[in-house]
Amino acid sequence: MQLTDLVAAQKQVREEAAAGGPEFTAFLRSIRLRTLLVPMDDQGGIWSADVEGIRWLLAFSDEKILAAFAKNGSEADIGMRQPGTCETDGKQTWDHRKVMGWKLLDFVVPAAGRPCGVALDAGTGDGKVLPPVAGIVPDIATTEAYAANGGRSRRH
Repeated sequence: MQLTDLVAAQKQVREEAAAGGPEFTAFLRSIRLRTLLVPMDDQGGIWSADVEGIRWLLAFSDEKILAAFAKNGSEADIGMRQPGTCETDGKQTWDHRKVMGWKLLDFVVPAAGRPCGVALDAGTGDGKVLPPVAGIVPDIATTEAYAANGGRSRRH
């Protein structure tokens, strides 16, 4: 599944989050408690893509999935910067950081200052998006909060 496909699936995820069913709640809890790998771009920021007015941060659940995404292409056709690279054990790899899921959702997403979600495991059949909606990100970072505030961030 490509990033653009994941973004297209956000409507279903928004509905699942609004319904707050036990399956979605368990999935979200598992993501919040997991260490995620977040690739960095060539300017030292979190690698992201802007699609349909939302910034999507890329995150991966393990190094194998991140490596497969790196090998199969970076979807540069949707306006992403180049990934940052580093050398590990004599091999060129993508520069990435380990971030707890809850920190990514509760602190990094709101710091974007605009609607921002997380694309988890892009490039796999199990990929999922976590759009900027209530129940996933803090209320001040939802798409609706930005719309109500004229597209600007509202701080506590």
